[in-house]
Amino acid sequence: MTLSKSKNIPANRSGFEITSSGVSHTGNVRERNEDSILLLEEEKLWLVADGMGGHQAGDFASKTITRNLELFKQQKSLEDSILLIEENLLNSNAIIRSKSSKMGKNATIGSTVVCAYIWQNYLFTFWAGDSRIYRFRKRKLDRLTDDHSYVEELVRMGKIAPQDAESHPAANVVLKAVGIDDELCLDFDYVEIEDNDIFVICSDGLYKDLEVSNMSSLINDNKNDMAVLTQSLLSHSLDAGGTDNTSIITIKANRR
Repeated sequence: MTLSKSKNIPANRSGFEITSSGVSHTGNVRERNEDSILLLEEEKLWLVADGMGGHQAGDFASKTITRNLELFKQQKSLEDSILLIEENLLNSNAIIRSKSSKMGKNATIGSTVVCAYIWQNYLFTFWAGDSRIYRFRKRKLDRLTDDHSYVEELVRMGKIAPQDAESHPAANVVLKAVGIDDELCLDFDYVEIEDNDIFVICSDGLYKDLEVSNMSSLINDNKNDMAVLTQSLLSHSLDAGGTDNTSIITIKANRR
């Protein structure tokens, strides 16, 4: 991860009024919810983690991440805030690796993570795995993250079509996550926020069952209330199958 892109960001820009809402649900098929979410609206930090490993190990991985970051306080400088977030995620990686080593050499414990942090007029994103963040702007829904997954690599290489990725037998195989390697390499990016932007942070349970076109329609129909929007996305995802744990955070920015 590099901070070089952030050095040209103006220090003084008019801010936004931020509202957000979040929900995490077991779904209709799984017996346990291994997802974990964090909403720190005052500190302008939001996070979704999707644990893997089974037998409570997935719970441990995702909750380690959220617990490590739940005491986060926005720092005086952008660079210090970003470094603090990164340090917390690296610490979570070390804790999960230690837990994994105690469970035996064949144990695999990990968690995807997607984290959004707002500073001034910019939203910064850190992620590892296939949890995602979308931006809804001017009736168009765009994905801001690239999945670290086997099927995403197949799509990039042109071996399968994008619409076939979710039904592929290896759709659940992630190539990067917190806790699966000694060294965690996070992807990092940022976008400038515009008035009325809506961001949706989610685990793969949402987009597995709910098509992007349906997500876009639901956002447009419920764009004035993030709590209503979050529940609408969840209920439609469950109605479409609810085949996995589903976690959703919605964030709206209105210019002050």
